[in-house]
Amino acid sequence: MTSFSGHYSWLAIVAVVAVLALVLYRRGRRLIGHQRFHERRIIIRAVILAAVSVLLLVTYARRADPMLEYASSAGGFLVGLVIALVALRFTQMGRDEKGVWYVPNLYLGIGLIALLIARYVYEYVVFFPQFKKQMLAAQTHGTAMVLPSQPVLHGILFLVLGYYVIYYLSLLIRVRREGHLESAGQNSDKIGQ
Repeated sequence: MTSFSGHYSWLAIVAVVAVLALVLYRRGRRLIGHQRFHERRIIIRAVILAAVSVLLLVTYARRADPMLEYASSAGGFLVGLVIALVALRFTQMGRDEKGVWYVPNLYLGIGLIALLIARYVYEYVVFFPQFKKQMLAAQTHGTAMVLPSQPVLHGILFLVLGYYVIYYLSLLIRVRREGHLESAGQNSDKIGQ
């Protein structure tokens, strides 16, 4: 990955930027515009994201300052919860011949994409250079490396995780409460007769 002069090659930088652009594009398509509601996918996404959240919290116990990590994660999750409930309020829903659909709020979707971009920029511009300096210092002195505490990164990460978990579960509850799934099932029974 490095050239003979010790700097990252342009090819590696372009590859990383291309992969990040693809990830952001795919995420943007999920946050903005008309979406089909698939109950099983929504449940699976919420369960996986909740499991990832719990696993991350378990790993924080080994950090140098776990209380700071827990506090920033809890704060981020609570902000994500509030944003998810606001987003659900502005989500449009309906049913057509293909099934249930929903349209998330455009401005909240753009805001989350901007937040993710800011997180990536912060991670690559601020965190990685600090991490590299600490790693070199630990190697020079022959000491064990301790991962630095990054409350901003953890707060933003849990904001996004909290948003998705709460939004997906609330969306599922809203669809069931409003009866979109039942009427779609009744239409499919009539078609089969």
